[in-house]
Amino acid sequence: MALLMFRTFGMIILFFIVLTMYLLHRKKKENFIKYKATNEEEKRKYQKWEKRINVMAAIGLIIVAIFITIPCCLDIPYLLSDNLIEVTGEVIQGSTAGANSNSDRRIHIRENITGKEHSLIYWGTGSDIGEKITVRYLPYTEYGYIVE
Repeated sequence: MALLMFRTFGMIILFFIVLTMYLLHRKKKENFIKYKATNEEEKRKYQKWEKRINVMAAIGLIIVAIFITIPCCLDIPYLLSDNLIEVTGEVIQGSTAGANSNSDRRIHIRENITGKEHSLIYWGTGSDIGEKITVRYLPYTEYGYIVE
């Protein structure tokens, strides 16, 4: 549970740190390219690349906000109330490469009662296909942990 809180709040804090750095960079009107141009042609070329870099950075921040930060923010009430989705079932598909080492792994579980499939990411060792496990995970980021 502590790992989920650390990961969720860490992602949100990291996004806002990077966003603040980008906004301060834009406010000061600094250039990403620090090299001084020696002639007009180089100056125009660097200005064109500066515009491209600024657009790519802004688009990158928007993509990260939509696909990472917003789902993390939506998961906060579930974390604070300890109201995670709990599923008991059989592993039907999963990441088993390097099964004895800890890493981020995605598994798919078929619930015993309803037969519904759930997919989640967790940190740990690999799970065997057919193994009966209980997991708890966040609904928006689909990140969780194995209970048993």
